Amino acid sequence: MDIKKDFLEYINSLGSVIANAPMSDFTSFACGGAADILIIPQNARVLAGLFKELSNTDLPLTVIGGGSNLLVGDRGIRGVVVAVREYAGNTGIIETADGLVYADAMVSKSRFIDFCLKNGLGGIDFMAGIPGCIGGGVAMNAGANGGNFSGILRRIACVDRKGEAFTVNAEPSMSDYRGFSAGEGVFVAGAFFELDTKGADETATLVQDALAQRTLKHPLEYPSAGSVFKNPESAPAWQLVEAAGFKGRGVGGAMVSEKHSNFIINTGGAKPSDIRALIELIRDAVMKKFSVDLEPEIKMIGEF
Repeated sequence: MDIKKDFLEYINSLGSVIANAPMSDFTSFACGGAADILIIPQNARVLAGLFKELSNTDLPLTVIGGGSNLLVGDRGIRGVVVAVREYAGNTGIIETADGLVYADAMVSKSRFIDFCLKNGLGGIDFMAGIPGCIGGGVAMNAGANGGNFSGILRRIACVDRKGEAFTVNAEPSMSDYRGFSAGEGVFVAGAFFELDTKGADETATLVQDALAQRTLKHPLEYPSAGSVFKNPESAPAWQLVEAAGFKGRGVGGAMVSEKHSNFIINTGGAKPSDIRALIELIRDAVMKKFSVDLEPEIKMIGEF
């Protein structure tokens, strides 16, 4: 029996299915090899059935969000990649529920912000300008300007690799700096947030200020995955990268941004191996000069 053929016949009704999908089209770095099978579910409700069906095959499973914090290897990803994101007109649910705001994992952060502004809800300005989806934001505990997802997250709708769906309360022990986990093999299907009732005008001003600062300070004109390294306790990562002499330096088509030294940009034709090589050169130099081990914030997956 051809497992892939049978599986593809089943999942075609669950969303968009792309064979040999170039991950350069689905990551903000705009590079990366092909995924054997890429599935973009039509909504969060199909995730349980999809994962249950996957558990009955021997196909490796990789789950991603909007691809905005991801570096995929040159040789791509074997098996099935499930991208929990909005795509081709499919949009996730955002609604108020029991005094909280619920959003499917696939909902884009920008659309979530728009919903909150229209409903006079605040506490979301920290995510202004951060690309990607709500699920990825929760999984990475994304944040800026003193705020992050764990600060407003109250419950998580989850699904595990076997297709079991359940909801858990968000506990402080589940999150850390740029990380969140509800357990091994557990994925975010949706999240419930507790937001304040700041006036819409005040929140909109904070959002616009945050967007203006990002435009001023970040190299948004080039493909990138945002901040490459987590900030260590000793100093901001960008300062260490710059002091190690890497501002403007590159490998192949990958270059440390002149505008922000914690961004590696794709100046055109960068290969994932170029980006990874540049990351390792920076880490080695910073360790040698400052005895600081810079930990990558971006996730590297697939075969290099």
